[in-house]
Amino acid sequence: MSEPIINIKRLIPFQVLDSRGRPTVALTLELQDGSTHTARVPSGASTGKHEAIELRDQNNSNSNKYYFGKSVNSAIANIKSFESKLVNKDLTLSQIDNLILENDGANESANAFAKFGANSALAISLCATLACAHVNGTSVARLFSPKNDLVIPMPMVNILSGGAHANRCMDIQDVLVIPNGAKDFPEALSWISAIRETAAQLGKDAGNLTNLVADEGGIAISFKSIAQACEFVVKAIEKVGLVPSEQVSLALDVAATQFFKSDSGANGTYSLENEGRTFNSLQFIDYLGNLVSNLPIISIEDPFAEDDWDAWQIFTAKFEKKLQIVGDDLFTTNSNRLNKGLTENSANSILIKVNQNGLISKTKSVLEIAKNHGFATIVSARSGETEDSWLADLAVGWQAEQIKVGSTHGSERNSKWNRLLQLCATEKVVFANPFK
Repeated sequence: MSEPIINIKRLIPFQVLDSRGRPTVALTLELQDGSTHTARVPSGASTGKHEAIELRDQNNSNSNKYYFGKSVNSAIANIKSFESKLVNKDLTLSQIDNLILENDGANESANAFAKFGANSALAISLCATLACAHVNGTSVARLFSPKNDLVIPMPMVNILSGGAHANRCMDIQDVLVIPNGAKDFPEALSWISAIRETAAQLGKDAGNLTNLVADEGGIAISFKSIAQACEFVVKAIEKVGLVPSEQVSLALDVAATQFFKSDSGANGTYSLENEGRTFNSLQFIDYLGNLVSNLPIISIEDPFAEDDWDAWQIFTAKFEKKLQIVGDDLFTTNSNRLNKGLTENSANSILIKVNQNGLISKTKSVLEIAKNHGFATIVSARSGETEDSWLADLAVGWQAEQIKVGSTHGSERNSKWNRLLQLCATEKVVFANPFK
């Protein structure tokens, strides 16, 4: 099927605030037919060093000083300067993305867009995607998946948060739940909502609820160990009346790079400060293996540091048949790093984040490479999100098996869940369950 063609009249970039109150790039794209299409770019807190680089202002101008160097005026200026290369031309999304790449000289490398800014690139690419759907007379989901029933992904949802998202009240970033026994998405979301509310009440009853809601809507409670945090979530699952493992399982986002300490490469240690324990790579493999053996964990994201390739390979060889092993910081939605992981058998799943890559068409290509090699694919939001819901459409249109957008608190999270509920109500859908 040929790509839709759009003809852009003008680009109107501007600065808005994300869910953490930090500046981010927004863009309104106007077509020659008079229609306008607006998108806002997400931003991460726990960012891998191999991600495409977002552009922030590092000066002390009056427009920036109150944002502590995080304003995005330079990214906005880059969009304005690029406008002349796009307007009054018949272009497809792929052509627009390739023009952006050529302008930056990024060549899809890790740390791409150091000059242009991945936030500038993604704003244009996102708006072009929305405009293509408009020209096609479809939703974004149907733009990428025009035939047959839409595939609604399995949700992976934060219950407890720590790490960079919650002032390090836990050593790891998140304990999540996967409703692997749900019959459809509405049931899955209702289970998750109940578990999240029950966990908050259990924390309050125990007197250890901090009242801090983490960046992605998870509950921030301090635990002395990862196992203790997992057991707490299992208790919440059971209190709701659901069966751990059979109906709802656990997932961990370890974000191990955040507590990996090294002076050179991968020869370092993993330090769990709350537990007061330090491990080398082999010892940490055994530590995680023990958690998996004793708890209903079916997925672990970033169990090792982003460049500790040997540990990833050893762990995958031991646990790939019983566990989803997800590369986020490891792959950073980059085809070159994914291909290395495929060659070395370093994981069996990938987290897909559009702003790690910077372009919609290239992000889709990374997801397709992963799927073609039997990897599970999980489309993910970022800790700094916006009210936009296009991520849900991308996940559905790309037929990702899973989606991860945070918890069920915060309109920037629920806008994605609510969009999936809308698709369930208005389209013929099937519910993905890669854990059956």
